[in-house]
Amino acid sequence: MFPSESPEHKKIKDSISERLKEWTGASIKEYPSSGHELDVFAVTPDGISIYVEIIWSDTSRNFFRDMSMIQQSDANVKFVVVGPKILSRDDYVREFEKVAVSQRRIGIAMHGEMLDGQKIIDDLEYLNTAFKEAILSLVDSVRSKGKVCAPIEFKPPEIPSPDTVQERLLSNLFPVKQLPSIIYSSSTSVRTEPEVFDALLSEGVKTLPPFILKRNRLYSFANLKKSDSPFLPIISPHEIIEENVEEWMKDKDKKRDLMRLLNLSIRKYLLDRPNMRYDKVHRRFICLLKNGRDNYFTWRPKEKFTRRALAKRVYGKNRRLLYCMHQSTDLRFMSIDDKIYLKIEPTFTFTQDGYEPFRSEKLASYMSRWIPKQFNELYLNQMVFWAKYLSKLDYVITIYVGDQRVVIDTTPMMTQMNVGISVKKITQIRSA
Repeated sequence: MFPSESPEHKKIKDSISERLKEWTGASIKEYPSSGHELDVFAVTPDGISIYVEIIWSDTSRNFFRDMSMIQQSDANVKFVVVGPKILSRDDYVREFEKVAVSQRRIGIAMHGEMLDGQKIIDDLEYLNTAFKEAILSLVDSVRSKGKVCAPIEFKPPEIPSPDTVQERLLSNLFPVKQLPSIIYSSSTSVRTEPEVFDALLSEGVKTLPPFILKRNRLYSFANLKKSDSPFLPIISPHEIIEENVEEWMKDKDKKRDLMRLLNLSIRKYLLDRPNMRYDKVHRRFICLLKNGRDNYFTWRPKEKFTRRALAKRVYGKNRRLLYCMHQSTDLRFMSIDDKIYLKIEPTFTFTQDGYEPFRSEKLASYMSRWIPKQFNELYLNQMVFWAKYLSKLDYVITIYVGDQRVVIDTTPMMTQMNVGISVKKITQIRSA
């Protein structure tokens, strides 16, 4: 149910209806348009429709309902007359302005301001001059364009097309060139991995090859049949099984276990390097200071050898230690389309003293200061650096797992594209 018309509402409607009939030759009250009854609707002899909506109640439900009616009406010319309380509401004025703009964009001749209904009641001269002039001006505008206003043409911005250039895209995936061929397994009475370490350390074993426990069996790339296998005290030597890695690649669950064995292998490989630790919480490897001093790695990214700080101290005034910055990376093997890759994600870690990390809020401050500077070229340089560091400056990364090995290429996977951004355009952008 719509609220009944107030006396002011009815007086304005009757006054405007009479004048429109006088000015245009016809008037239809309560004209149904798009399912709504409109306050005042007039049609000129040449077919131009005029719609005047009167809003006197200042409730938001009433105002926004009438704004919806205005937008749904099929009239050529539209006006809105309102009470003083509505004119004093900034939110209502802003909403009306948005509606008026949207109507004009689709070719409707809509007056750009809400008209003061109290002035129409109090000042007959206003109705016969300013209001009449506004109405007839928009009607003439529509008539000059052939009854219905032509929509305003808004030319959308051109979507820039890529340049036709040969573009080479590098990834952070490094292909595995060689995998171990055999996985050895044996039944064991040990139930957890910590128990394996405890049991073997008590036997004098100081280091262990990577392994996993699953369903009362121990799995490893290391040959469990060898007489010097460190696992002999906890396995059944007569129940050792050899399985082909290629077969594991075909089984979803076994492939997941294979990835875990590979990730444990690279963890051991890196932790056997000096001045390195593994952050289990963030799953990243962190380069440490060397005997409390800055730690450098010499490598050749291009033509000349250069030193890269693996870990360094940063001082402030009076040689006060502010923080230590460490090269760090997330390394993990992953399978894509039945091929294995090593994924390298370089980043930084910040500590108070070369080992103890900052609180999370302090760490976030340092990270936000350095990480945004790592644009494509610098990030690529970091990634290639880690590949060279892992390979010990060789062309491949070789991880020995017992008598077998994992071999990884130090050149990342790349793809060729025939579109991109030309050097000329990059130069124009930088000089702009």
